[in-house]
Amino acid sequence: MFKRLSEKVYKFLGKDDSHEFKPILAEIEENPVSPLGRSIFWTIISIIVFTALWMYFGKVDVVISARGTVIPDGEIKILQPLETGVVEEILVKEGDFVKKGQVVMEINPSTVDPELQSAQKNLAHVQLEMGRLGAMTGGTGFLSAGQNADAIKTQREIYASTMDSLKKQLLTKEIELTKVEERIKATKAEKNNYQTLLDTRVEKEKRLKPVLDIIAKDEYEKVVNDISTYDANTKSSAYKLEELSQQKQQILEEMAYVKQNFKSENLKELSDKQKQVNELQAYIQEAAFKSAKQKIVSPVNGYVNTIMMHTIGGVVTPAEKLLSIVPVNTPLVVKATVLNKDIGFVLPDMPVSIKIDTYEFQKYGILNGKVKTVAKTSIEHEKLGPVYEIWVTPLNTNLLVEGKEKSIYPGLSLTAEIKVKKRRIIEFFIYPLIKYWNEGITVR
Repeated sequence: MFKRLSEKVYKFLGKDDSHEFKPILAEIEENPVSPLGRSIFWTIISIIVFTALWMYFGKVDVVISARGTVIPDGEIKILQPLETGVVEEILVKEGDFVKKGQVVMEINPSTVDPELQSAQKNLAHVQLEMGRLGAMTGGTGFLSAGQNADAIKTQREIYASTMDSLKKQLLTKEIELTKVEERIKATKAEKNNYQTLLDTRVEKEKRLKPVLDIIAKDEYEKVVNDISTYDANTKSSAYKLEELSQQKQQILEEMAYVKQNFKSENLKELSDKQKQVNELQAYIQEAAFKSAKQKIVSPVNGYVNTIMMHTIGGVVTPAEKLLSIVPVNTPLVVKATVLNKDIGFVLPDMPVSIKIDTYEFQKYGILNGKVKTVAKTSIEHEKLGPVYEIWVTPLNTNLLVEGKEKSIYPGLSLTAEIKVKKRRIIEFFIYPLIKYWNEGITVR
């Protein structure tokens, strides 16, 4: 058996050169060309053709990478004071769950509350004055309740004093008017008396004139003189009556002026007071809003993330960051920044692969998402220059880590790969050649 095996090995390894000295045709017939070379040739050709077809028809995703973080939809809530004040009490600690509207910190206002109380007192006082002025303008009694007793007493005294002064002025004019009316009455009676006497003498003169030759001359002259005297007295009384009527009209006008002036002054003062009321009400509304904002309340249900001010008695200034709250039951989104040179290819609803930094994607996989919003304007990044923010909606928020499902949470850093298009594999080899060719023939 060993001998037979040896012969086979020798035959395989040995070189049979018995045909080398024979004619060429006989040599080819006895020792034909090995088909191995032809097989290798066609194999290489097939590989080249297959590779060319694969590179032409094969496509890969073109992605844009963007660094980002996981945030709640609507961002983490940062609480800030509206006015300067002193921290009076911190009612929560980091990690506490808070409800919407819950007071988390109280700021003792340094000036807001005293100014608010002063404005409220001024408003009540001005409204009391308006009540007094309205009563004086309308000629009604001044009644007020529910106000400060001393203030009411003062306004009632002012009301009484002012109305007494008005009444005295009108009473003085009424007395003058009464006197003038009495004089008018007396003057009318006097005029009527003179008119009667004048008429009597005129009648008598008419009777005496025809018999002037038979009567005493002195009697006729006396009648003529009486006519002249009574006529003058009648005219004088009429003139005096006209003067008295003018005096009466003047007194009436003065009385009307006193009343109108009193009403006009009160209306003007009432208008000024109404303006003060409007200004005070606006100020009180603003001060009350500021006072309410001294109680720092949570705008959402969530967990206290970070407290920036820990000192009771510490002074805070407007817009200073006091604490942050992470909302609960709020969808998570990815906020990422895209370079200026890439933003032109990013559109809403594009698919996104999300790689969480803390979980190796080669081992734990990736999350899928889609572009939700693309910012319309850029922001300045201290290292990257102008960048655009995008928001990505994760389609799933859990990864299988060591056999357990882990949910992502706000604050995790990540890389978002936006799939903007697909490219043929051959293009990766052709485009650089085209680029260098164009540059080579166009650049000086």
